[in-house]
Amino acid sequence: MGCAQSSTAAKKNAAGQEQTAASANEGPVLTEVTAEERALAQLKLIFDGVDANEDGGVSKAELTNALAKDENLGALIKEAGLSQKYNILDQLDTNKDGCVTWDEFRTNLKEAAVQEVKETGNVAAAELPADEKVLRQLKSLFESLDANEDGGVSKEELATGLKKGTDEHGLMKDDSLGKLIEQAGFNPHWCVLEQLDTNKDGRITWGEFEAHLRSAAKEEVKEKGDVMVAVMEEEEIVVQSETVSPQSFWKCC
Repeated sequence: MGCAQSSTAAKKNAAGQEQTAASANEGPVLTEVTAEERALAQLKLIFDGVDANEDGGVSKAELTNALAKDENLGALIKEAGLSQKYNILDQLDTNKDGCVTWDEFRTNLKEAAVQEVKETGNVAAAELPADEKVLRQLKSLFESLDANEDGGVSKEELATGLKKGTDEHGLMKDDSLGKLIEQAGFNPHWCVLEQLDTNKDGRITWGEFEAHLRSAAKEEVKEKGDVMVAVMEEEEIVVQSETVSPQSFWKCC
């Protein structure tokens, strides 16, 4: 992560051919997934977005609100062969318990979602929930990097975040900050802060962080369901909070 190289220095790709760092900025590249895997990840995004109270089931009110909010959801339901002229929840609610579970949602809409992915690359109804999830998870990731909570990520804070995502050989893990930065078209091994610090004030603001990484993060959400490094950070915070419990500060006399 030093700055000895030029930003246009040549490097070799997986095929052994030389390319410049500038050419690496063409866009995010993720491991290929099948149309079915991509469709299911995006269906889960849609379901979670509709399930506003996060109780694991979609009520009639939640479904009505979601349909009013995004016409693409109605189009997906129509493509699945369900009629919008009748009670949609009743058509999705296979066991007739008054709410739609994830299993019912997936079973009824999977075929139409897979077909849409094959034709266009994405499920249109997943765009809005993907945007919302990306902003939420990127903000959480940014705040975890900003250790002193001053509203900006310094070079030292960024280096700490990048180091946490490397293995014992110093290589980037798949679900790491470095990998997300790479997928965004930047070189995670060369002056990362300077690449992300648009206004050159020596730190990365939330606006800069979001602007540079949002596209790659959204692509990852649409393929995997989450910004994986943000999930890893959240899990680490939970583990730390459980390890350092209030009881650990008490000693027996």
